[in-house]
Amino acid sequence: MEHKNFSIGFIKCGQGEHMFLSVTPGFEYGPGILRDGITKPRMTDPHHVQYVRHALSLPPGKREEKHYTEDAFLQRAGTWTYYQHLKQFIKQCGKEWLVIGCQSCGDLTMNPWHVAYLGDSHISGQHCKLCALSTDEDPDHKEPFGKRVYHSLVKWRQPVAERLGKAYEFLDLQISNGPKGPEIIIDRDSTRTEYDLLLKGLDGYNDVEKDIGKLVHFTLSGKPIVDAGIELALSNAIDRFQDVRHIFNLPAVAAHGVYNGQDVNEIIFGEYQLFGRLNERRAALQTAVRISLNIESNVAVKWADLEKKLLARHFRAVSESPTKRGDFRKLDSETVEIFYPHNVYPFGVIGLSQDGLVCLASGGLSGRVGNTLEGITRIMFDFFGCADAMVLDEGFDTFQIVNPSVGDGVYKFTNEDILLSTLSLAHHQLQSEVSMAPNHDGQSMRQWPLNIALCDEIENDYQNAGGSRGHKEVFVVQPHRSQMRSIIIYAVKK
Repeated sequence: MEHKNFSIGFIKCGQGEHMFLSVTPGFEYGPGILRDGITKPRMTDPHHVQYVRHALSLPPGKREEKHYTEDAFLQRAGTWTYYQHLKQFIKQCGKEWLVIGCQSCGDLTMNPWHVAYLGDSHISGQHCKLCALSTDEDPDHKEPFGKRVYHSLVKWRQPVAERLGKAYEFLDLQISNGPKGPEIIIDRDSTRTEYDLLLKGLDGYNDVEKDIGKLVHFTLSGKPIVDAGIELALSNAIDRFQDVRHIFNLPAVAAHGVYNGQDVNEIIFGEYQLFGRLNERRAALQTAVRISLNIESNVAVKWADLEKKLLARHFRAVSESPTKRGDFRKLDSETVEIFYPHNVYPFGVIGLSQDGLVCLASGGLSGRVGNTLEGITRIMFDFFGCADAMVLDEGFDTFQIVNPSVGDGVYKFTNEDILLSTLSLAHHQLQSEVSMAPNHDGQSMRQWPLNIALCDEIENDYQNAGGSRGHKEVFVVQPHRSQMRSIIIYAVKK
């Protein structure tokens, strides 16, 4: 018997319950994932990003212009574990705040459209910064500030919240890097005029420049799925998803050839076309699409290999044009027609309803056990009644911690309980990851320069705490990896 766990959890934050955003120092500006739909996703090795090394107080390393890595472990080098995010928050804010929940925010700085502005952050050292896919190491692969409008969750500072009667809301924002630093301006003239009147006279607001940056704790944007009371059709939401596997069930199949100087032995069949052609991606939501066996001039897939893999993945061969999800047929010697099923993935989502913030984590195993994007949208719009909602991350980053209320403002766990539980799991996972990760430059994952201090800290804290503690009660949705660039923390005043 094969057994897989599927976990889902949610947090509803009402009045008096606050949200905080924690970002690993040095990773505010990427580097992010690069995709072409043929070769494996790659990223600049963080050891070769001078901003990262400087922020983590490492001496300058040799700088190579395009030093990419496909290794997921190396891509996360230097990023905090969820334990370190919570440790820093509790160290700085724990006397005043009690942690009541925590959730992943894994796509921030990794993917387009995921942008945060840390304005008046409660966390020391994390303020007045833009966080986005934006790095000098890859000038052609950066967030195009000034050219996009971001549907963003805004957390107002207290004087603004008191005047508006709400601490959180979704607004369309123009975000740019101005001569004096980041500029955050409300989009749409009518909305801007309304808020100009509401904000006039508040300390930090200039009614000429219209910049709201000094009035917010932070802003956060992701992939919208509900916008201003409208449930977005998948065809309108899908353009924000770079990794099309998060939407479609695409099989990995053997391939033969060379692309951009790299040997290609396997591809995700259909990714190249659906990644690069938005209209085909939208069409694939509703009907069969035609995919070429000759991916590029030098990269091809054999029909026998593809047919075998499709049947093993429970696709169905048909003789006529495919009409049901999962149907496929060979159209001619070079073309296959496939009606791709929707894929299941872990998702992390946040939304806003009349009752307050709604924070959802749907766990699982990527491509095997989980939820669909449509299913997540249904939950946020139909069940929770969110007027706005967005996806924060997908895949192995997704997790959620909940500190349940036991009544009258009393919660089950103390900050110390939560910290020890997260330390126990992070220590266990990090040990497992060290054993799985390949060596680089003759060094194990624990010896990589960006990881040394991080691993030492966890090992020392674990030993000082006296070893393993239980963690199952704290983690409603357990992460499948220990290191992640950013997380969301929910807390109440003690």
